[in-house]
Formats: sequence, structure tokens, C-alpha cells
Amino acid sequence: MSDWMKIVSDFQSELMRWEKDLFAMPELGFKEKQTKAYLLNLFREQNVQIEDFGLSGFSVSIGQGKPHVGLIAEMDALVVTNHFMASPSDGAAHACGHHLQSAIMAGVMKLLVTQKTVTQGKVTCYFIAAEEYVDLDARKQLRDQGKIVLLSGKQNLIIEDRFKDVDVLISCHTMGATDRPKMEINSMLSGFVYKKYTFIGKSSHAAVAPHLGVNALSAMALAQSAIGLLRETFREEDLIRVHLMSTLGGQSVNAVPSKTVLEGYVRSIDTNILTQVSEKIDHTVTHSAQALFAQVEIESTPGYFPLKQSEELSDVLRPLMVDCVGENIVNHQKSFAAGDIGDCSLFVPTVQFGFSGCKGVVHGADFCMDNPTEALIYPTVVTLGAVERLLSDVKVLNNIKEHFQPLMTIEQYKAFHGV
Repeated sequence: MSDWMKIVSDFQSELMRWEKDLFAMPELGFKEKQTKAYLLNLFREQNVQIEDFGLSGFSVSIGQGKPHVGLIAEMDALVVTNHFMASPSDGAAHACGHHLQSAIMAGVMKLLVTQKTVTQGKVTCYFIAAEEYVDLDARKQLRDQGKIVLLSGKQNLIIEDRFKDVDVLISCHTMGATDRPKMEINSMLSGFVYKKYTFIGKSSHAAVAPHLGVNALSAMALAQSAIGLLRETFREEDLIRVHLMSTLGGQSVNAVPSKTVLEGYVRSIDTNILTQVSEKIDHTVTHSAQALFAQVEIESTPGYFPLKQSEELSDVLRPLMVDCVGENIVNHQKSFAAGDIGDCSLFVPTVQFGFSGCKGVVHGADFCMDNPTEALIYPTVVTLGAVERLLSDVKVLNNIKEHFQPLMTIEQYKAFHGV
């Protein structure tokens, strides 16, 4: 075991206190006021530089110049109203473990300061809002008010070019419940497009004169059936998911529904396939509505890009993981899940490694930390070891950068989002 293992183990009580406190203050994206204040307070009297990004979060930096290692922690919760620690005001709950990320990366930065590890170069930790793509009506209001531009935290930092000086980005995420201590590297996350289909019909008396109406609910039902029949054309290797839900089913039980709404995600591990499937779904929905003489309004919002991790950066992390969990390392997993960390990987060599130590269902009512050694100590040790190696070995960092090819420019990214 490395020296970091003992140092972090001695720091465990602090990590556990932060985890407990953050777990008890779940807040939705761009509303993380308590969380942000709590984390900022941890660094008030430290020898660090703090930069505030408004609703999108803040950063804490140590050192200056190059090399420059970036770390990422997500702050937001999501709506799980029946979670045992859900906020009574809006149902927010830390059912995805983002509070663990905040505790881990706060611990990393604290220990880098106290151990005086950063003798050359710079480390910046970004505590970022709004990874979960939820509460969209509230976010659109913020966008309309000019307080944000895009609907996720990292997306806003990208268009502000906040990552332009970093050489690499390191993040981590819970793997959920596992049968033994495990870690994960080189996983791929899917990309997605958010869809909102509004079916417009014509109201009439549901019993006396249904023949005078146009049933928007029937149009929506036909569209859902047609999408189901389209699924046989989806290839397994493309990891396609189309998951939609009705958020408006009609206006009155004794009237033909004149308006219904179907919304959700279209996902794929491949950006080109995602575009193709998105167009197929739109085509299917449009003609399903027309078949029943209804109309449909289609709203498509670009979500997140697939995550492609830097294999060379993962190679730095792997031996540190072996020190923690042996060979119980999951490699090259493909996931239907998505995250805005994928957008970061377009521009900077990026990893988001996984760790065990939680129980319950991710995004479920019973999710929580189970084993602090696996969920706090191990990821903190791995991150500290990686930072130390990257700052001290220029050849390793240069190899990572040489093998990385950006997939687009910031200007192309802005154009893609129409900003």
C-alpha cells in the first residue's frame, strides 16, 4: 500500500463527516446553495485560489503553471421523492452518489495542501452543478433569464472555456452495489437527446360526440406502439435506448383529450447512430399523429455526448486501483447511462473511474453509502496517487496528451448548441 493509504485512512473521520453532512442536504441542479456554501467553507482559511462560477459552481486551485491537473466533483441531487433522505420541499435526494464525489475531491484538495504535495505545476478541482438532466422547466427559466446558457453545469463551463488550461481531467463515480470491493476504468457512457412530443387534437364530449373530436391520447398511444415496433431495427452494439413517459394525458375524463405530452430520452453509445435514431423516432411520431388526424409539435434538445475515456490516463490510475482492490477492476464497460463528463472528453483527456462501497439501487429509494473504505478512502487514495504521478513525471503526461485527439473545437460546440 502507498503512503497515501495511511494518510487518507487517518483522515477518514473528516471524509465521513462531510459525506454525512452532504447526504443530508440534497439540492437539484443550479440550486446547490447550501452544498456550495458548505464546500467553500472547507477552504476558507486554506492557501488556495477560489474562483466562483455563479450557479454553475466554483473551483479551488493549488499551485501555478504547468503541468495542470483538473479534478471534477458533481454537487447536485435528483428527484427521488420516496428516498429515505429526500428533501421534503422538492423530493431531491442524493441517490446517485454525487455527494461522495464532493467529499472525495474536497479530501484530495485538503490533503494536497496539508501534505505540501504540489511543489510544481497546478491542481484545480471543479465543484460543478447540475449533472442530472432533470428539473428542466426551472432550468429553462434560468436560461431565459440569462443566468445560464446551457442546461448542465459542465456544458456552461465548457462554453466559458474554463477547462482551456488543464492538461487532463479526473473524476469518479459510484458503481452502485457490488458483490465485492471493485473499481472501474475505461467505461463508456452513452450520449442522449432530450425529446418532448406535444400531440394536438380536438376536444369534444367523450360519450356524446367523440366523432367530432381528435383524440390526442390515441395519437400518443399509437406513437408509443410504433416506436415499440421500431425497436427490432436497433443493433445491440449501438446501445440504443428510447425511454419516454407521458407527462400530460388529457384535460378531463369526459372530454376527448385535446393535448397530450410524451417526453424522455433517446440514447446511444455512438453519436452518429444517436442522430439517426432520433430522426427515426421523430418520423415515427409524426406519422402516427397524422394517421389519427392529430398534429404533433417536436422539441429536441441536445443532451450529452458519449464519454470516451483516455486509455493512457487510465493506465496511470490502474496500478493505484490494484493496490486497493487487487485485480477486481472492471474494464471497458459500456453503459446506457450518460453524463456531461462526456462533453468534457471532447476537448481534454478525461477519465471517470468507478468505485464500490454503496448499497441499494442507483437513482432508487434506498441508495446510500455502505462501506467508507471502498466509497471514500480508496477513490481518494487513487486520485491523490494519480495527481502526484502526473505532476512529477512529464513523460507520462506528454504521452497522454500525444495520444489524445480533440473531437471538436469550442466554437463548433457552441454552434452545435446554437449559442
